[in-house]
Amino acid sequence: MTSEDTNVDSATDDSRRRFLAGTAGALGGVALGGAFATPALAHEQDDEDDEADETPPEAVENEFDDDVGILNYALTLEYLEAAFYETALDNISESDLVDDGPLAEFGDPVTDSAYENLETIRDHEQTHVDTLVSVIESLDGDPVDEPEFDFGSAVEEPEEFIATAVQLEDTGVSAYAGAAPFIEGDSLVPPALSIHSVEARHAAFLRVLDEQIPFPEAFDDPRSRSEVLDIASAFIVD
Repeated sequence: MTSEDTNVDSATDDSRRRFLAGTAGALGGVALGGAFATPALAHEQDDEDDEADETPPEAVENEFDDDVGILNYALTLEYLEAAFYETALDNISESDLVDDGPLAEFGDPVTDSAYENLETIRDHEQTHVDTLVSVIESLDGDPVDEPEFDFGSAVEEPEEFIATAVQLEDTGVSAYAGAAPFIEGDSLVPPALSIHSVEARHAAFLRVLDEQIPFPEAFDDPRSRSEVLDIASAFIVD
């Protein structure tokens, strides 16, 4: 390996670490803060959270040219998720996760179906890919090519796999929430919302496996295209 290759690998690893640290901090910082806060501060934080939860989020800025652009944006994310689960489940066995890994302490009924459910999520993501490609072509659009991904140890280490899956699913949910208001074709709204709700189910399930609250807030904040692609870029190498 050349020094240039080493620098590229190091930059990719740093990007992935920023992804995990940044998204985990944004999503889980309140929980961590509450764990070490005094009762008074924790109560004050709870009041602030309750007030925030009662306020629906505003739409993000529209960064799309047309519906095909939105669909290709969604396709890129589905490519990423499908590749992530496919690669991870090729490397990580049910025994790695359930018998000797992060799910060993759960017990029945979670461990009985956890790996099978993860395989179902993988299949869902590939179905989303196939469906989006078909819809884009039906609109005389050109589906974007699948990028090359590098997930590093997130598809090799069981604990990191679960944690990364949580962040990817949360990001996917916020991406659909951010893009859906800008869909112009009425016929595209029902399938887009249908995928969005399934992604939310995935996120909730993965959060349970990661011992997090599956539905932490009353409202989910949408993310803009720029915000989502900045997060996804941690794994896209080409």
